[in-house]
Parts: sequence; structure tokens; C-alpha cells
Amino acid sequence: MSIEQIRSETTKDDTLRAVMNALKSSIWPKDLLRYEAFKTELGIFDGIVVRNERIVLPVALRPKALEIAHQGHPGVVSMRRNLREKVWWPCMDRDVADKVQECAGCAAVSSQFPPEPMIRKQMPERAWQEIAIDFFTAKECATFLVIVDYFSRFLKVVEMKSTNAIKTIEALDEVFDEQLYPEIIRSDNGPPFSSEDFTKYCQAKNIRLVRTIPYWPQMNGLVERQNQGILKALRIAKVTNSNWRKAVKDYIHMYNTTPHSVTGKAPMELMTGRPVKDLLPSLRTDPHMYREEGIRENDAVNKLKGKRYADERRHAKLSNINVGDLVIMRNHETGKLEPKFRLKQFKVIKKTGSDCIVSNDEGVMYRRSVTHLRKWPPNQNGTLSDSSTASSGHATASSTTLPDNPGTHNPSTTPPRRLSRSDRNSSNIQEPAAKRPARAKKSPMRYSP
Repeated sequence: MSIEQIRSETTKDDTLRAVMNALKSSIWPKDLLRYEAFKTELGIFDGIVVRNERIVLPVALRPKALEIAHQGHPGVVSMRRNLREKVWWPCMDRDVADKVQECAGCAAVSSQFPPEPMIRKQMPERAWQEIAIDFFTAKECATFLVIVDYFSRFLKVVEMKSTNAIKTIEALDEVFDEQLYPEIIRSDNGPPFSSEDFTKYCQAKNIRLVRTIPYWPQMNGLVERQNQGILKALRIAKVTNSNWRKAVKDYIHMYNTTPHSVTGKAPMELMTGRPVKDLLPSLRTDPHMYREEGIRENDAVNKLKGKRYADERRHAKLSNINVGDLVIMRNHETGKLEPKFRLKQFKVIKKTGSDCIVSNDEGVMYRRSVTHLRKWPPNQNGTLSDSSTASSGHATASSTTLPDNPGTHNPSTTPPRRLSRSDRNSSNIQEPAAKRPARAKKSPMRYSP
């Protein structure tokens, strides 16, 4: 970009010609408010409008300046720093942010957005009404089928020699012979749980099967948390040269007989309805215990406290992705050169809370968390770019069974669409209105629980 080119475009720019007339006459029209605010810094040098030592670019050259400043794909801060050294125009910082957001390459390698606020699950009505299952594998020891009850937090671990659907059904049958059949089983999308045999088994036993969102273990966090406890026991057994089977058994007994941090009652006590007797002496001999007195209140209050803490620590906020939006999907392949997102276009066809169903051009549907989606970056002309090199073969198609109870969601107001630079550069569009910064609002500390 040369000085001659800037001088030529300045003479063609109606706004800058009006600015030069205002500088000479000291009479500022109302539509030049954002220039008048800097009138003490503005001047005319050799047919070019300047602000101190920076050139005020005409509208026609601003897209080219943004293209030059974005070579090498710098971030917003670096682009602003580079442009501010040499040029200026009203709302330049906003145009820089738009340019970075519209860059497909930057979108593919950028980090994912903060997660949405947590949706805490309500406590079931009774014990063994709803359970969560998952496989946990320790290569040096064995593979375990981990089962947790959502009401009592009762833990059951079964050592598995094979994890196919038939062996999984046999293991669950042995557990259900002791505890009867639950109403709901919550699992991930592993091959045994997604198989046709397991689906038919649940239908035959009148069990509703709820599968979590792929690549989103937080949706089944209760059983995922138990995997960490089992792993800790196995590590201690290895470092102390102890029997790992006994270590797992001792951990399960300890966990089931210790008051839970959320309910305040031992899982075994809520499961059986009687006080826990272990090797420590106790004066609690009354066989009748109030199983649900205060349990639900403790569960609700502690879950709310945990939600607030987790949402604040993770900077959670509601996503602006809605049904009908075009998005790109998180790339779960590992490798230093692998982008965070694949430049393959998908369309959101259903959204329930943070649970989204997206579809590609071939009609193949995928189920993903909204955190793993990002809006498709538009081009300068406002159209959507096409990427022929992107591939979606790495993604696992979701089951045709949609989520049974993915949770609720309070839809937020869709933010107004920003005008593309081409729209703002057209002759019939005035300068964009200045945007006031939004102030973060928090409730007073005295209202915190």
C-alpha cells in the first residue's frame, strides 16, 4: 500500500473529504462525531488526513490494511499493536477482532470456547432407581465394570475378562440378581453399550438407556469420579507391593461405609436403610434410620455450591450457537500439527441444553457438546468459505437414538449480527455505531450461601 494510493482514495472518500473541510472551517457535522472527538489530534498532510503521526485510512483501503496486518495469522492483540503504530480509523479495534474471527485458519487452531454453565442432575426418588456404568482399564491389572447408584452413591465394581456386549450383560445380570433391575442406566458411547445386543437387553428388562454426549465425560461425572479413586488404590498397591485386588476391595468397602460429602450419609446406609457397622465402635444401635431426612436438601445445596464454584472457575457462559447455525466441530485426533477444529461445515439441527445434534452435507448426524462446536467463519464478502481438504472421518457418528433426558436449557437472547466489512464499506452504509463495553454483573457477596 503506497502513499499515492492512500492520497488517491482519500479524495474519493466522502467522509474524509468532509473531515478535511471540517478541519479547515472548524464546523463539524453531527455525522462526524467520532472524528470530532479527536479534532485536536487530526490534521492534513500532503492531501492525507492524519492523526498525530498515523494515517487515517479511507474506507476502501481498510480491508486491504487488515489483510496485510493479518499475514502470518497474528492474534487480535498483535494485530492491533501493529496497526496502531501506523494507521487509524474509527472502530479499528472492532474490525481487527472481526478479521481474526472470520479467518478460517485461526478458527481451526484456536482453543475451544468456555463450557456452558453446569446443569446439575436431580436426586432420584429412591435407591437403585438410576445407575451409571462405565469401564475402567488398568493395563497392568484388569478391566473393571464400575457401577454407581445416583441416589445412595453406592459403588459396585466387577472385574471383567472381556468387555464385549455379551460379557457385559452377564456381569450386569449377576449384579441385578442382588439389587434388582434399575429404571435407568446411564452410560457412554462405548462399543459394548452402543451395541444392538445391549440395547435389546435394556428393552427386554424395561430399562431406559441414556447415553452421554460423545467426548463429554462430564455428563456421566459420578462414575468417572470413581475411576479416579480406583486408580489411586491401584497405584498405592503397586508402590507398596500389595495385592491390587485386595486394594480395590478395601477401597470399595471404605467408600461405601464412609459418609458421602454431598449427602452426609454412607452409601451403604442409604442403600440398605440401616446404620453401618464396621470395625469402629458406635453408639448408634437404633435399626430405624431416617433415610431421606435432610438428604435431598443436602444434595441440592451442595450441588448448587459445586455448580457455582465450577462455573466461576471455568468461566462458564451460555453459548450463542443456535439451531440452524453453521458450525465447525472439534478435532479429537492427537498430534502437534493437528488443528483444534476441522474445517468441515456442519449445521445444527437440534439443541437441548449443551447437547447438540449436527449434520453434514451428506446428511450424517453427529452428537456433540456445544463446547466442542464453533461458528463457521464467514468470508469478507459475507459468504461461507468451503474447505476441500477437511475431513470428518475421524468423528464417530452418534447413535440414531437421541438423548432421552439431556437436561433443560434457558435460551439466551441471540446477539445482533455484526455487519461484515463489505457491508460497512458500501456507499449506502454509514460509519458503524460505537459499541460501549459491557460491565460484568455479580450478586453481592452477602447473598452467597
